[in-house]
Amino acid sequence: MRSQVVLKLLGPLDQLHLVWQVGETMLASVAFADDPEGTRYHVLLALQEMVTNVLRHAYDQDETRPIELCFETSADDFAVTLRDQGPAFDPLAHDSSAIVSGSQMPKESGGFGIPILRKCMDEVSYERRDGWNQLRMRKHARTPVLVR
Repeated sequence: MRSQVVLKLLGPLDQLHLVWQVGETMLASVAFADDPEGTRYHVLLALQEMVTNVLRHAYDQDETRPIELCFETSADDFAVTLRDQGPAFDPLAHDSSAIVSGSQMPKESGGFGIPILRKCMDEVSYERRDGWNQLRMRKHARTPVLVR
């Protein structure tokens, strides 16, 4: 059975609890094979990091700008599409390898959102469409086994 919830946000950073609550509710219906609670937490953490990045960086904390999230679940996966109208920014093209390797620590707190996203999600894609950034994130319930 597929489920979908669309969440449209305007307002302060403290509305992030709504993103967490909706994500948590949707994730509860996905039977993750490995460490279900840990997997759900890590997916929520990656999602929170991306929404926080939009609010802090793309919108410079402008609380009047829209953020849209479309959550989708099935027995096999969880997906969320995050949309914003900030400047075009492809997080997949952002080089965070220095942060991951530890050779360059961020000058201020933060800087780990994109590496967290890459580590926690199975599929991530980005596109710019009609003035909107669209970041699609997917986590599979069962990691496919590669046969060699």
